[in-house]
Amino acid sequence: MKSEIIKILSDKKYDALMSLPLSNGRLLSTLISLTYDRKSIISYRAIEAFGIVSKEIAKTRPEIVRNAVGRLLWMIRDESGGIGWSSPELLGEIVRNNPELFPDVAPVIMSFLDEEMLVSGVLIAAGRIGEVNAALIAHAIPLIITYLHNPEPKLRGLSAWALGRMKASQAEPELEKLKNDGCLIAIYEDGELKDKTIGNIAGEALERLNSG
Repeated sequence: MKSEIIKILSDKKYDALMSLPLSNGRLLSTLISLTYDRKSIISYRAIEAFGIVSKEIAKTRPEIVRNAVGRLLWMIRDESGGIGWSSPELLGEIVRNNPELFPDVAPVIMSFLDEEMLVSGVLIAAGRIGEVNAALIAHAIPLIITYLHNPEPKLRGLSAWALGRMKASQAEPELEKLKNDGCLIAIYEDGELKDKTIGNIAGEALERLNSG
């Protein structure tokens, strides 16, 4: 099944995943296993597909998705390190696609904002959740704003990206200060990794804030 899933992700035909067996949680486990190589676009697409599949499974077997939440949280805390780095994003996709079923997971994700190895994923999760239900993570906005001043370009860019999707109006003054930041980072959007300057990301965020 793994090779079939990779082909589906390569073609960006996520709907085809629904024809695979959903009831035993194996599909979710396989998608998790495909997120470990962050140099591959398949990893990013697997994360996105994970959320889409979780929504379908939760319609009839929400306990399978709840079990996946538990596994991902265990992976974050696992002392072997490394394997849980994608967990915040995977958990974010669960909340994004099932905000009514798993609202309690959102603040748990945000609780890892001060973890150096996880913060990138948490910021991505914040943006993804923020697009559908920003109220679930509104309490984290002040801390996310502080990352706009981080010396690491990736964190500045991801925080700007997240705050725009959360429509965090209180971030507007600080986002304005980033409009001339020429550092490039890679952002995953529309199934692809795109190189953008932090200034462009901040500008797009400001447009979202002012779009009503």
